[in-house]
Amino acid sequence: MALGQQAIAWQVFLGKTARLGALVLAFVTMVATASAQQVATLTPELLSSYVAHQTAARLQQDITFKPEQWLAPQAPTVNPEMLSAYAATKFVPTAKRVADAQKERLCLAQAIYHEARGEPEKGQWAVANVILNRVVSKRYPSSICGVVFQNANGPKFRCQFSFACDGRSDMGGNGNRIVRESWVRANVIALAAFKQFQAGQRPDAVPANVLYYHTRNVSPHWAQSFRQVSQIGSHIFYSPS
Repeated sequence: MALGQQAIAWQVFLGKTARLGALVLAFVTMVATASAQQVATLTPELLSSYVAHQTAARLQQDITFKPEQWLAPQAPTVNPEMLSAYAATKFVPTAKRVADAQKERLCLAQAIYHEARGEPEKGQWAVANVILNRVVSKRYPSSICGVVFQNANGPKFRCQFSFACDGRSDMGGNGNRIVRESWVRANVIALAAFKQFQAGQRPDAVPANVLYYHTRNVSPHWAQSFRQVSQIGSHIFYSPS
């Protein structure tokens, strides 16, 4: 049998002994790499002598179990001071988070309903898209309700969306079947768009830089200052030039 085959056979046989496995593996590796002139034949006597010498050498070493040398204590990632600072400045109770999310979703639904309930579905998505684009933009408030009702408490018709300051109720769905269905559809779109926004995304009905729109039956003076991007239904959409 060749030297390499002998080494493999001994390795398989002696590998069953867990305590000697490492020693045997080291010896077999040494034998496999040696030249034929240095080690001619692998015998049980030769292997036993090697193991005995290695065992004696290991007994002369300090093998005391010292876990403190390799399990060094680690400082906690959060301490009481950090928790107190977070609670005092950034903590928001879960109930308030839920209420705030519901309010934001309602504001978006109101805007979709009043601004685009007669538009095709893509047109309603586009209005939601513009509102969310404004939330992200530094030019507008950082919340959906802040964007939708911006300047609503100022002079009449100085708000961003006319329904927000026309003196009438902002809630929808009070009327015939078509009106009720339009309110339901606006809420469905608002819910889907809001979930996208919570996940860091926005609808792709219009590009992310589109911040303005108006209906085709008006010609506002500000439109000349912006770049027309698209027209969906009766709305024309613009982005800053």
